Formats: sequence, C-alpha cells, structure tokens
Amino acid sequence: MTVQRHDRPHPDIERTFTAVRAALPAANVAAFDAQLEAITHLPVVDLAALDEFLSGWWRIATRAAADPADWQRMRQEADQLQSGERSAGPTLAEVLGRRGVHL
Repeated sequence: MTVQRHDRPHPDIERTFTAVRAALPAANVAAFDAQLEAITHLPVVDLAALDEFLSGWWRIATRAAADPADWQRMRQEADQLQSGERSAGPTLAEVLGRRGVHL
C-alpha cells in the first residue's frame, strides 16, 4: 500500500492551543473555547482528553485553512441538514443494498 500525495497545500499550523484557535474559522471559535473550558475546569485535568481535544481541533484548523471555500460549503451543508432544510439522503447500507451488497 502506498500513500497518495495530495496536491492541495498543507498549511503549517503549529500544534498549540493559541495557534490552532487563531487558525480556526470564526464560526468554530466558540465551540473550541467551550470544549477547552469544559476539559480544563474539571478538578483533575485529563491530559489524554486534552491531547485528543487539541489534535481534533488542529485537524479542523488545518483542513479549513487548506481549502476555505470547501470548508464553508461543508459547514453550509451541515447547517442545512441540522435545520431540516435538506434531507440526509440514503445511508451507506442502503446504497450498498441497492448494489446487491448486504452487510
């Protein structure tokens, strides 16, 4: 197996709380802050949860910075799905079933 090369630029965002937060789209900053506060205001901070939090938000910041227009389209589609303005469409199992594949 080989790794495919992606032609899109890979933004160089430092994996720190400050750098990740600064690189996030404005629509995501409040969620970042709320999740960080929830993790850090526990009596004992779970370092594994804190690391997982930072890794997840770093991936979001990197993807959003690599293709802002694509990220915006994805956000719009997610908002439409959540509001009920757009239907979710068939599940993967339904699509596979139409093709004769049963899980």
